[in-house]
Amino acid sequence: MNYPKDICFKAGRHVTQLLVENFNPQLLFHNLQHTISVVRGARKIAKKEKLDKSQKDAVVLAAWFHDTGYVHQYGEHEEASKEIASAWLIGEKVESELIDQVLACIQATRMPQKPNSILEKVLCDADLMHLAQPEYFHVQRLLLEEWKIMLGRTYTPQEWISENIKFMGTHKYWTVYGKKYLEDLKEQNIKLFKKLNLKE
Repeated sequence: MNYPKDICFKAGRHVTQLLVENFNPQLLFHNLQHTISVVRGARKIAKKEKLDKSQKDAVVLAAWFHDTGYVHQYGEHEEASKEIASAWLIGEKVESELIDQVLACIQATRMPQKPNSILEKVLCDADLMHLAQPEYFHVQRLLLEEWKIMLGRTYTPQEWISENIKFMGTHKYWTVYGKKYLEDLKEQNIKLFKKLNLKE
């Protein structure tokens, strides 16, 4: 597959500029920091899954663009993200095969996740990698505030704890790395939330 060797670097620079220029202070969770975290997660999981270079590039490109649609709309942002990614990749003269892979990965992150290929599974796991991280509680607080601002959703502390326990309990990681390592770390966060639940 032929495409510029520095395509991921150029994509990162482009998306960073896009998100900075269209900075929305109301997006407390879905912002540049989240995007960079997903890119890092995608790189790590892709390496653990032993993807080849073209596969890694497809996943990383998708990670950079997966939430860019938020600069235009909150609902159905995946569709807007795919349009932004497609337009930029076509402009960079990237082959249609790679573009299709990137767009499929972005689509797979739509909730509930339904990844098919290993590339889609890697991005889906990277997108929700924070469920298995110590900062999960802080990150979810940002999401709670974002939903309140953008969607008008409000939760009591007890409702929010229950919502998180339910979501993490039904969620599953898709890759070998996710199942082997991330699931256990996520379970630790679930146990912590359940302790909070008992204290309420």
